[in-house]
Amino acid sequence: MSESVKNQCSLLGEHPRQSLFAEWLSCEDIPIVDNKIHRKLIEVSGMRNHAIEQIAEWIIKHHIADKKLSRLKRKKEEILKKYGLEEYLKQQQMLPVAEKTMRGNGAEVVLAEYLQESTQLKNLLYRLQYNPNVNQSMKGDDVLLFNKENLRDKVIIGESKFRKTPNKAVVKEITDEFGKKLKLPLSILFVASLLSAQGEEDLADELEELNIEVQHGNVPVINVGLLLSNHNTASNVETHLISENPHFVILSLGIDNPEELITKSFALANEKIIRGIENED
Repeated sequence: MSESVKNQCSLLGEHPRQSLFAEWLSCEDIPIVDNKIHRKLIEVSGMRNHAIEQIAEWIIKHHIADKKLSRLKRKKEEILKKYGLEEYLKQQQMLPVAEKTMRGNGAEVVLAEYLQESTQLKNLLYRLQYNPNVNQSMKGDDVLLFNKENLRDKVIIGESKFRKTPNKAVVKEITDEFGKKLKLPLSILFVASLLSAQGEEDLADELEELNIEVQHGNVPVINVGLLLSNHNTASNVETHLISENPHFVILSLGIDNPEELITKSFALANEKIIRGIENED
């Protein structure tokens, strides 16, 4: 393994050898030049439908709490009698319908799931479940991952971008976010507050202390950006990315017709919700 690849792996872990990502995406860790740390991901031919099936499941998991789905299943007969299931679920607005929000959330979900597989760090909660307006993008860190067994081990912050066509401007957005200096997490106290409300007081206390240690520079922080776009994504990253942050790595995910991936994944997620409730005995 080259020194460049070791650097990518030290920040991101190795590309997953199991799970959807091993089947759906091939990986190339680009040799590091001028502090630019880049992992290139490319869709494997013929795996699109397989990916959509799994991404739809992730979309449901990230947006809708299990308790809410269980409640809908319990109320199925009442809902069917009064409203009709599809109409009722439409009014609940559990998943976004705004195209821009779907694309942004879809990229965020893919990044979160990829990093959990590659680093073995975990979400402590699914933040999109707490968005007060499902059709608007949510403020705060897109992805925030921890080692739950040792919170001070490291923290990963991820920021995702979706574009139908990549360009210099979107690469500059990512550079402004992560490439100039190490970015510290904004949402640790938000996560602590929600966990406290759920009765996870010990974990909430640990996160409040962790937030101080992070601000003092006592905990390793890794910044990860994802650009999900078309087949020209990696070349745009290589051409336009300038990084001064040695703790920043960018993932380029280049696929043909990326908007189709997101649109079909959300459509299938909605179908799965309806089928799951209809088939509940």
